[in-house]
Amino acid sequence: MAFHWAMRLLFLAAWSVGCGEAFRCYTCAQPTPIDKCKTITQCKLEDTACKTILEMVESEFPFNQSPMVTRSCSSSCLATDPDGIGVAHPVFCCFRDLCNSGQPGLATGL
Repeated sequence: MAFHWAMRLLFLAAWSVGCGEAFRCYTCAQPTPIDKCKTITQCKLEDTACKTILEMVESEFPFNQSPMVTRSCSSSCLATDPDGIGVAHPVFCCFRDLCNSGQPGLATGL
């Protein structure tokens, strides 16, 4: 009896997730400083991730400019290997509502 009840509860939870609204991501189509990329976009139902691409990092001292990023909703997102060396434009993915708000790769949801 408990097994059937648990299965019904699991089915209901899975169904409610699939029928929910699309989530939102911060977006900017052109390379933009991280602190300025704050446009909130309602993603399409088929989108499953918020994608951030690190476009440019200041390479000269005093390193006082914000890195440039593009951000978008994505129907698929394959993150760059964090241990990869020499990646020109690393990709960061996250899978929750408004999860791509902070510095790429830090513990802010990315």
